[in-house]
Amino acid sequence: MPDFGLPDVDSELCLSLGQIVIRWSTVEYLIALLLGTFLSADQGGMMVITNSVAVSTQSKWLRALMASHEHEAHSNTPVVKLLDRADELRSERNEFIHGMWDTTGCQSKTALIQTVNLDRAEIIKTRLVTLKDLNDLRIDIEAWIDDYVTLGRELGFPRHRGKTKSIFVD
Repeated sequence: MPDFGLPDVDSELCLSLGQIVIRWSTVEYLIALLLGTFLSADQGGMMVITNSVAVSTQSKWLRALMASHEHEAHSNTPVVKLLDRADELRSERNEFIHGMWDTTGCQSKTALIQTVNLDRAEIIKTRLVTLKDLNDLRIDIEAWIDDYVTLGRELGFPRHRGKTKSIFVD
């Protein structure tokens, strides 16, 4: 096998990146539950469907469903804001997860990450990432999850089909 010069990434960076991956899977799960709620679907069945659908697509579907319920616009506004935050978090997470890592010439606990994205002005971008950057994203994801649970209790989502209360309410 050819040597591609795989970067020797600091173990603390790897640990923090792993925590981001694990927490993000919770975000994806919660968004799928929200979609199931809006569709009054069986949540188990929705997991089968959403498992192979990008969370960005699920977010678009949710926005379309909320837009079609204009009479609920007031209560949907905080949900849209929550989805906006998830989109921002996903964008940063994707840089870390899908970018090419390089530690050549970098200080300890840092790396350069190169990303390619045709949907931005700077198509090829290189970013210096620190342990603080990764930890800040993890904290922001955790805050999003907390806010989702709080809003879900208030607005009654996510919930099982035929129920009126959030799964977060005892």
